[in-house]
Amino acid sequence: MKKTLAAVLAAAMALSTASVAFATDFDIDGANLVEGDINDGKWEILYGKDVKLLVNDLTLEDIGDVSGSELAQKIDDGEIEVSVVVTEGSSKFAAKPSVEIGVNKEGNGDYDREVKYLVAADLANATVGGVTFGDIGSEITKIPVGADGKYTNVEANIVGYVTKNSTGWTTAAEDLVTTWNAATKDYTFVENHDDTLRIKFKVADTYGTSDTTVGFKLRVRIKKSDVTLGRVSVGKGNTYTSDEITFKAVYKELSQYDEDMQLTLTEVDDRLVKLDASDLYDEIGTDTFTIYFDDIAAFSAKLSSAQKDVNLFYTVDDITDISDAYPDVDFEMITFKGAPSFTNSGSMTFNAIGGRDTTVYTFDGETLTPLTTTYDSTYGTVTAKGIKKLGTFVVASEVLEVEEEEEPKEPADETPAVEDEENPNTGAC
Repeated sequence: MKKTLAAVLAAAMALSTASVAFATDFDIDGANLVEGDINDGKWEILYGKDVKLLVNDLTLEDIGDVSGSELAQKIDDGEIEVSVVVTEGSSKFAAKPSVEIGVNKEGNGDYDREVKYLVAADLANATVGGVTFGDIGSEITKIPVGADGKYTNVEANIVGYVTKNSTGWTTAAEDLVTTWNAATKDYTFVENHDDTLRIKFKVADTYGTSDTTVGFKLRVRIKKSDVTLGRVSVGKGNTYTSDEITFKAVYKELSQYDEDMQLTLTEVDDRLVKLDASDLYDEIGTDTFTIYFDDIAAFSAKLSSAQKDVNLFYTVDDITDISDAYPDVDFEMITFKGAPSFTNSGSMTFNAIGGRDTTVYTFDGETLTPLTTTYDSTYGTVTAKGIKKLGTFVVASEVLEVEEEEEPKEPADETPAVEDEENPNTGAC
């Protein structure tokens, strides 16, 4: 091998971070957004990742635009009920999309004043009652207090402690400032953020190479009389529906195409698992390529011009049915969820965790099937050849003892034998 498997993790390439632009009416929380702009009417999201869609403004039929903050407030007040109506790809969701209250990313223009209490010269680096205060200007977060709830530096008089924002905090902290001159106050102003409507959903992993489109509308039902929504008076029991919001779930391509490639578990979690065969062919032609899967395994094969795209999503989770059955054996396991298949057969290389005794098996969920491997003492690896399809591989530090089931014996014939009897002495000849 050109590299030992253990060196792969250290050699993993850092991913670049691209900025995204958000559409006007919606924001998506977290790092699950692929493209922030509407693309052919669809948001691009990642398979298998929670998506939290913050509603800034929602257009409802017969009403017009309603802010997400207004919707959230009216939900809290019990005036309306908002539900999700799936319009496309209902079977593709990991669970039914849900409505919840989130926090708007944009501030509302109102500010709260926050005060911090900072160490002054007389208290700098002092230790009182087990509480060590920092340098001048560092924030105070814990104060020893006496029976009157105020600061004391006499250890015999300490009856407890107050921490920042807990009951009695302001009394003790102000005492440090006014009585002891041991602290100063620093004020900051923090902008408030309104609650807003948030839709939470996830498109289930398929472990394939195709995109999946899902869509839904939001339905608002009026629960009380005399409700105004978006400056429009609405009647109890009325329902109003939004336009359809659609999404395209995708797997992203590998972060690199070369003769030597790495696919780390971090990249798998980021769904950078799709191998575009034509892109790899453009890079290396029909040369041999090697993909290192973290520091667990490596696959090598000669690229075919007829190779199809594959999904290389994998896990290294323990299969407890196996490890529990062999508690004294060391294991490494790797499972390719999409069972990717290659046109040309290749080789899989694993860590020789048991030295020369290392044994590799494939596992179909029920049966362990041993593979013929070659041991390399230089690199500490074992290699199996003739591999086209990547499934579940179990690497054991020794040969696994398999109890063979005894074939059932033929049941004994318990019918008593009947002997020929001579005729009784009746005088017959």
